[in-house]
Amino acid sequence: MHLYRQLVELDTRLFAELDKGDNFNDEYFAEQLTARAALLEKVIHDGRLSASEANELMARSRQLKEATEQLQQQLGEQLQQMTKGRRSVRAYQTVKKN
Repeated sequence: MHLYRQLVELDTRLFAELDKGDNFNDEYFAEQLTARAALLEKVIHDGRLSASEANELMARSRQLKEATEQLQQQLGEQLQQMTKGRRSVRAYQTVKKN
């Protein structure tokens, strides 16, 4: 099934982008998610998925969602640490001036 294979390849690219961590490209990821949504719609309307392919697709979708949430949390924690570090530097500079 051509559309299904395209979807599998696209998912592989999405997982690879999520694995980049700090080098994550949100614009590329958003473009790929848009492409995935369109391709998924075509796969659903095609209606040729077997039960095992449908189950695999749902499992990959869940894994993609979980990996995205995990990266979002990781980047949020990094941002929080950076903000905390900046506040510490500002506080040190203020004390140093006084």
